[in-house]
Amino acid sequence: MRQRLLGALTATALLSASPVTATAEPLDPGTLSVTPPQTALSGRSAAPLTDDCPWATTPVQPVDASEIPTDGRPVPPPLPVAEEPAGGPAMAGCGVTAAPGFIVPEEQTATAWIVFDLDNGDIIAAKDPHGRYRPASIIKALIALVALEHLPLAREVVATHESADIEGSRVGLVEDGRYTVEQLLQGLLMASGNDAAHALAQELGGDQRTLELVNTKAQELGTQDTRVADYTGLDGPGMSTSPFDLALIYREAWRNPVFARIVDTKFVDFPGGPEKDGFQIWNDNHLLLNDPDGIGGKTGFTDDARHTFVGAKDIGGRRLAAILLDTTVDKGRPWEQAGRLLDAAYAVPRGTSIGSVEKLPAASVTPSPSVTAAPAASMPTGNSGNGGFGTSGAQSPAWRSAAITTGTLFLVVLIAGIAFNRKLAQRRRTRQRRR
Repeated sequence: MRQRLLGALTATALLSASPVTATAEPLDPGTLSVTPPQTALSGRSAAPLTDDCPWATTPVQPVDASEIPTDGRPVPPPLPVAEEPAGGPAMAGCGVTAAPGFIVPEEQTATAWIVFDLDNGDIIAAKDPHGRYRPASIIKALIALVALEHLPLAREVVATHESADIEGSRVGLVEDGRYTVEQLLQGLLMASGNDAAHALAQELGGDQRTLELVNTKAQELGTQDTRVADYTGLDGPGMSTSPFDLALIYREAWRNPVFARIVDTKFVDFPGGPEKDGFQIWNDNHLLLNDPDGIGGKTGFTDDARHTFVGAKDIGGRRLAAILLDTTVDKGRPWEQAGRLLDAAYAVPRGTSIGSVEKLPAASVTPSPSVTAAPAASMPTGNSGNGGFGTSGAQSPAWRSAAITTGTLFLVVLIAGIAFNRKLAQRRRTRQRRR
């Protein structure tokens, strides 16, 4: 049974009269440095401790209003915590667990991460592998998998005004421009284009249908901590995932040769549209661009998720991947931090592991509640997708009133939950001492 504690109160931010404002400083194109609210205006000098499982049920409190429902529906409750964690007994821990020979790099600030073998599923090291975090744009792998399953690569798609004008990062779709599904996947995975995601979603049956498809795909893959509130990766009510779940998703994604080829592509020519010439798009994954052994991955950023990253390398036919959640740039760009974790993993002999990226047998899995959050186009502004430069804005009086009402109700429920979980944790600790 997993020894995990109740996460921080997400209602804290909702009850705040003045929202925390993220600070940003210009970096490389397509990146943004955000100061985590836990450290006020100081940077993050080290990776936060997670040994006490602070994010076992919910991610850290949001810094803006992006997770308050706009359609009158209640905030979805946290996903249930699985009695048996997928991946093996070592995945029940919340601190760092590593195979012999793995030395955790000092120069990294990710709250949670996992390093694993893409081919045999061996987990070499992990930190809070089943903790709940926001994925930002790295969750786009799910809509890519759904599109690859349902849409022919050669199908031509005409971009709408809604797709071209979508919130967050864009590859540069032009209204009435014509693109193949493969080109939209290039824009989605290489440039993290929310416009490409929206165009694909309309081909899949619309925003709500696509949201259902990506959540169904996540459950099929065996995820325990993942609920997608926005298929582009923008923050939304109830959004969560974990390093282990993302390892499941990306291991499956890399099995698809089209996905593997696209994320391993440095640049491509991309079509324009009416009155706009075509142009080149470059892969925004700098591990691929700067490391000769890099084979791609995905970048992500929102104000609430902070930097997220997936990167992989192939050395001598051994393909290892690293996933980072909730990191900053204080100790290097996310791709540099991932590179250090991968280098440490390559020092561990092949076949040495602490667990496996495999889903539990069907009989052991409890289905996650389906998501009913508003689709991407209706999400409130105030956080940017990967590559965007949006920062948290002040809440309007109407937002603040709604936040206080919602937060008060949520806080009452959580306080009761805390008392219950403390009693449960004490009983578990007592049982553990008796064993």
